[in-house]
Amino acid sequence: MHTETAVVLAIQDDIRRYSIEGMLRSLDIPFAVQFITDIEDLSTFRNGRLIISSSDALRSAPDEIAENLRIHNINVLILVDSADVVEQSWVDRANGFLDWADLRPETLREAIVDVKDGRFHVSPTLVRRSVTAPERAGDDSTSKRASMIALTTREQQVLRLIAEGQSNRQVARSLSISEHGVKRAVGIILAKLNCPNRTLAVVRAMESGLLVM
Repeated sequence: MHTETAVVLAIQDDIRRYSIEGMLRSLDIPFAVQFITDIEDLSTFRNGRLIISSSDALRSAPDEIAENLRIHNINVLILVDSADVVEQSWVDRANGFLDWADLRPETLREAIVDVKDGRFHVSPTLVRRSVTAPERAGDDSTSKRASMIALTTREQQVLRLIAEGQSNRQVARSLSISEHGVKRAVGIILAKLNCPNRTLAVVRAMESGLLVM
């Protein structure tokens, strides 16, 4: 018997909220759905709920809300449009991002399963947005592959420490960030490099010239 998932929808647009609710009903996962209109309500939630929110519903998260989400293992999946800018406090706290352009019942299910299983989820369209493919002269395929993938400075730091064999906890300590922040960075690195695990990501990064040991 499947355990019922408690889902909280924080989506301002009624049509979009109804769309998400309909998709949830079509999935083979039992849900109990509730709605909130004020982000402050998140400070009262407990017991591992899953928050599904549109980015326009999220203002900067007060420290007490962020702490409550962490303490009570409340996951956050944020739905974003192409022009959206998500508040940094939510970027740091989110467990996944799904582009509205990618939204279908099967992609919503995949995102929910990833988040519930502790994997950071990034939808394909968002990954493609972080990748550029400029046309360059020359036959150096390694350089071309490297130019197509853009890692942030933080992601490069995390990747290098992973390559040195450090665990998430050790990476967090080395960079003075949270383990959640490391997990998030690793998830984005895996998505950008299209790799299923850390080991293959390191190999691919070295092959493409993104990582030189």
